[in-house]
Order: sequence, then structure tokens, then C-alpha cells
Amino acid sequence: MKKRNCRFEVRFTKDELSDLTRKARKARLTNAAFIRRAVCGAEVKEAPPADVPLLIGEVRRVGYNIDQILKLANARGMLDVPRLRKALEDNRAVERMIADAYTMGPGDAKTTELWRNGNWAKLR
Repeated sequence: MKKRNCRFEVRFTKDELSDLTRKARKARLTNAAFIRRAVCGAEVKEAPPADVPLLIGEVRRVGYNIDQILKLANARGMLDVPRLRKALEDNRAVERMIADAYTMGPGDAKTTELWRNGNWAKLR
């Protein structure tokens, strides 16, 4: 973990501070964290609505079910395995698109990893 022991003071007008605070809250960040990400060049996105983690979880559940059917079909030689594999790949692509749309940016590997592993509560 980084130790932040250097301090820098910045003065804002009331409007500038209000704008900064509003943007930081939308991203569910403190003002300091928002500024640090902006300085590092990371794209600071608005935090996802509360139902996005539920959507990702549901997409993962469907993918898990497809994966289980694929394993059973492959073992018994019953179903059209190539079509099922394609459905699983499509499901995983949708999951990645949703997660990527709501991560804080390419420079924030920790946030991306938390999203992909389903640990959304740790982002707050």
C-alpha cells in the first residue's frame, strides 16, 4: 500500500468545490481520491447504479448454468456442443462488457479485478 505523506493545498471557489464534490460523489469517491485519479490520467467514471452488480451476478449465474449443461452434454454426447460453447462465450463477453463499462479506467487494475471477481461491496 502506498504511503501518502506529501500534502498539497489547493484553493477553490465555492462553485468549483461544489462541482468537484458533485463529481466525486457520483463516482462514489472522496474529493482527494477523485483528484488523484484525475491527475494519474485515469478516466473517472460515474459509479454504476445499484442494479448493475445484480445484473452482472445474473449474467454470471446464466453462464454458470450454460457451463454445467455443456459439461453434461459433452460427457453424454447428447447436445449440440459447439452451439452451447458459442452461447457460453457470448455470455462471458456480455459480462466483460458490463464490467468494463463500470470500472474506473484501465489504470485501475484493483477496481477491475474486484468487479470481475464479483466483490462489488469492496468498491464502496
